[in-house]
Amino acid sequence: MLKIRYYKIAVIATIIILFVLPTKLQAQKPNILLILADDLGTDALNGFTNQTLKPITPTLDSLRAMGISFSNVWATPVCSSTRASIMSGKHGSKTGVFGVPGNLDTSHISVLRMLASETNDAYTKAVVGKWHISMPTNPNHPSMHGADFYTGFMDGFPADYSSWQQTTNGVTITNTDYVTSVFTDSAISWTQKQTKPWFLWLAHAAPHTPFHVPPSQMYSIINTGNNTRQFIAMIESIDYDINRLFASMSVTERENTLVIFIGDNGTSGSVLRDYPPMHGKSTVYEGGVRVPMIVAGSGVSRQGEREKALIQVLDIYATVLEIAGVNLDGGLYNSLSFKHILTGQPGDSRPYNYTEFKDGTGYSWAVRDNQYKLIQLANGSQEFYDLLTDSFEYNPIDMGSVTAQQQAVIANLAQEANTVQTSWSCRDLIKNGDEEGIDCGGTMCSPCTNALREAESQNLTIYPNPINGKLTIRSAEDLILSICVFDASGKLLLEHSEQPMKEVSLELTDNVNQILYLHIKTRYGTVYKRIATW
Repeated sequence: MLKIRYYKIAVIATIIILFVLPTKLQAQKPNILLILADDLGTDALNGFTNQTLKPITPTLDSLRAMGISFSNVWATPVCSSTRASIMSGKHGSKTGVFGVPGNLDTSHISVLRMLASETNDAYTKAVVGKWHISMPTNPNHPSMHGADFYTGFMDGFPADYSSWQQTTNGVTITNTDYVTSVFTDSAISWTQKQTKPWFLWLAHAAPHTPFHVPPSQMYSIINTGNNTRQFIAMIESIDYDINRLFASMSVTERENTLVIFIGDNGTSGSVLRDYPPMHGKSTVYEGGVRVPMIVAGSGVSRQGEREKALIQVLDIYATVLEIAGVNLDGGLYNSLSFKHILTGQPGDSRPYNYTEFKDGTGYSWAVRDNQYKLIQLANGSQEFYDLLTDSFEYNPIDMGSVTAQQQAVIANLAQEANTVQTSWSCRDLIKNGDEEGIDCGGTMCSPCTNALREAESQNLTIYPNPINGKLTIRSAEDLILSICVFDASGKLLLEHSEQPMKEVSLELTDNVNQILYLHIKTRYGTVYKRIATW
């Protein structure tokens, strides 16, 4: 036990070294480390749950302290579809991967291939761990998607964490060493050989079933006699090995590495907590799709903060590319970059999150805005929730007693879901499909103008100017997505973002006798306005 305690102290010091030293390699592209934990929902991880029994994870805790914890991230309900979405930047309705198993066709340009083509091969790229987005008969599939190196297992999970089939660049052997440790050792070995910036997709099997007790040095929880406690021990083993990976890096490499840690779907039902029974993995309820995400390291200036913006796992696609220096004008396919959030800069945030799932029982989907969520179950029935008052979805709103405003929200959410399923959204703040601009033009969306469609532009009212304390922005419909207020030096003074709004009132009593600049993002573009205060 003394040995475990020493690890818990030492790991914190390691992570502090990783993130507080000044960056020396500003001109070099950052390394990008994407770590996936299997079947890890928000109910399972310290910093995201209120449970009293939770894993001790000093490595991840330190990442949270030195970076950003994202609290409104949606995955898909199962691993294959989530991995396909991250790799492609697209929903299942575009890739055909709705569930398990799934095969991501190479016609979809993976983030690995984009990194190669759009950065002139500036990055070396590896996938280590669970793949599960190709059929077992195609063991070289990771390389076909652009991986320079692959080792791991192709299936959904190992039947035995200490006896499993390891495939390395097409050659498969039986490995009797502990899966989590092997993946970490492989990641360490590969990163130490690299001489230029790298991208590593490290996909752990844990804490996916079969539940078990890891090697003794990798966990600290006592009494591992039931599934929940073994599940917690497996999470602690991931934390232990992430620290080993960090400790293997030089100081220079650590300070030039961006880390993204995320769960691939919600927690398995047998160990699900916080949420109602039958609301975990393989469902489109929050317990099945809401996952923890932590981002820290190179390029992250916000420290110890929580971020409530709506994020989807497929947004990692565009974010990784922008971090690598690829200019996407905000996004690509269904993927909207959240790179600006890492530094607190103005930028677009999703007005909606969408997810879908297909298995033997049928097709289900869910869509939400900043407050409400609409679910369509496989049997065709719908459920409606106010996530601000019922974040765990214990009490659906009676569809027979919704207000007129709520009925309008339901219609709006259903429209967005239908559009995503059948075409490309005109309200996702991304230039996709055959659009001529961002959410405008092409066969589906309204014609483009320089800022807003003329009719909406004429009906966007900003008053008074000059102002004395209170500013009002009003539109003819639910048009306004977000408002950012900057001073003359470019400092962000205020940001307001909710579900699409007709009218917003801002208190600016502390900003007198100066010129302020407004960035008003709408469904049809961005309006820039200068105002005076007195």
